[in-house]
Amino acid sequence: MKTKFTTILLATIFSFLGVSNVNAQSQWEQTSTPPGGSVWAMETIGSNIFAGTTSGGVYFSDDNGASWIQRNGAFPDMEVYSLAVNGTDIYAGTGGAFSAGIYKSSDNGLNWTNITPSSLSMFSNIRCLAVNNTHIYAGTSDEGIYMSSLSGIDSESWSTFNTGLINQNIRSLKIKESMIYAGTYGNGVWISSTDSPDWNLTSSSMPVDSDYIQALDICESTIFSGNISGLPVLYRSIDNGENWIQSNTDIFDDKPVYAINNIFNTVFVGTEGAGIFLSSDKGITWSQFNEGFQDSTGTWFCSQINVRSIIFMGTSIFAGTDCGVWKRSLPVGLGLNEFSNNNLFTLYPNPSRGKFKIHTNSTNKIDIEVINFLGEKVFSTTTSIEKSIEIDLSNSPKGIYFVKLYDGEKVVTEKIVIQ
Repeated sequence: MKTKFTTILLATIFSFLGVSNVNAQSQWEQTSTPPGGSVWAMETIGSNIFAGTTSGGVYFSDDNGASWIQRNGAFPDMEVYSLAVNGTDIYAGTGGAFSAGIYKSSDNGLNWTNITPSSLSMFSNIRCLAVNNTHIYAGTSDEGIYMSSLSGIDSESWSTFNTGLINQNIRSLKIKESMIYAGTYGNGVWISSTDSPDWNLTSSSMPVDSDYIQALDICESTIFSGNISGLPVLYRSIDNGENWIQSNTDIFDDKPVYAINNIFNTVFVGTEGAGIFLSSDKGITWSQFNEGFQDSTGTWFCSQINVRSIIFMGTSIFAGTDCGVWKRSLPVGLGLNEFSNNNLFTLYPNPSRGKFKIHTNSTNKIDIEVINFLGEKVFSTTTSIEKSIEIDLSNSPKGIYFVKLYDGEKVVTEKIVIQ
């Protein structure tokens, strides 16, 4: 039987996450999906979602994925491989039978302006786009990287950005402060200043045949790179790319990684054939995040779920796949500490190695629960403490946990990281 505290606690958690049924189990559900083939790119502007597809171009949803409208302006046959957003402007990179190009829209995709670099071959797909405050960078399938100022951008404002880059097949781009990382198809991860091209290889520490880098992402000080050919694995670097550490999760040994994105320091990885995995400890450990991608007998929808893109909006995560856009709620507790207003207690040390103390000034009876990243209760107690109590999670897996206290008047949440 649930205690009053547990009911209040769970109701509070799901209230934060926008879920009305406290017994609900979040799982993936297919949206009224864009009929445009594989969804290689997704972006958001405010409450609007954009999906870039390989057959049908750009689709738009302003109702959280409940419905989709094709928005290609005067270019109905767009074949979109990449999207990027700067303020209220969205950029689309195209290729395939539609031919290579870069297009810009400032009205949520109703109208598009062709800003394709004048020197770009029509056969060179725009596989990735990256934007900072002043410039946009476009990675192509065989001409390397182009760069343009965002101010006054047009077909003549682009210049090549390839000095030192020996591989011109660029599959992913990611900007970190004043540096830009490029994932190549066959020669690993490269790094350069965003101001002027001076590319250097960062991934010499990766094994041979593990350098077909389709996806890059940065979570605070950790860089992630996903490989798709030869030796499909996931790597992370904690020293700006000087050294790369192979994921210790076996599933990444034979399933290519096509998408990486993170929110609230939680990393989500989309694979070809194995759905999505998540890590709450910056890539040290991973768990499956595939509920709903399979039917009740364990059969994958659409034969298998090939995840090509991942985005977040509000309390939801969206996955672009070879069979449309899928959606589910983010895991219970994700980001709650960012919204808590805690004047009831402090906990320390944080991060910890499993043992930590809770200090409170309250003289009331205190109900305490600790919940893991998947919403499972791993510890609970009721105590009358006036100073501190020690909690030992040394035997629990490393990762993010959420400590909930209820003093008879309010519930307060704080995040604790176990290393």
